[in-house]
Amino acid sequence: MKKIVFGMLAMVFLFGCSSSSVVEEARLLGTKQFTPKAWAEGNREQRAEMVFSFLSQHTAASLSAVEVRQLLGEPTGYYDYDENPAYIVGPDSVESPYGKGYLLAFVADKSNGRITDVKIIPEPR
Repeated sequence: MKKIVFGMLAMVFLFGCSSSSVVEEARLLGTKQFTPKAWAEGNREQRAEMVFSFLSQHTAASLSAVEVRQLLGEPTGYYDYDENPAYIVGPDSVESPYGKGYLLAFVADKSNGRITDVKIIPEPR
């Protein structure tokens, strides 16, 4: 019985959380506390500093694309499909194929709108 409970907890942890590597990447951008109000009022650089806090509070598997938009507002970037909310955060000195700044992309399952992955492009260093 203990093995079953442990196995179930391990699965929830592995599949129910944002990729720990993305969360750790986000830590490199800063650790400013995320609130929807602070995000709405913040500029791109301030928003980048809140990504770690946001991802720590909200695991990818717990959100839908609609919920991401409710928390972060209308997307300011684009990642592959309209269903994937994406936001440009960080300074203009960072460049990617998506423009200046980091692209924070939430990959949504097209069939149900649930977030399946989170990406930061390029990877913060």
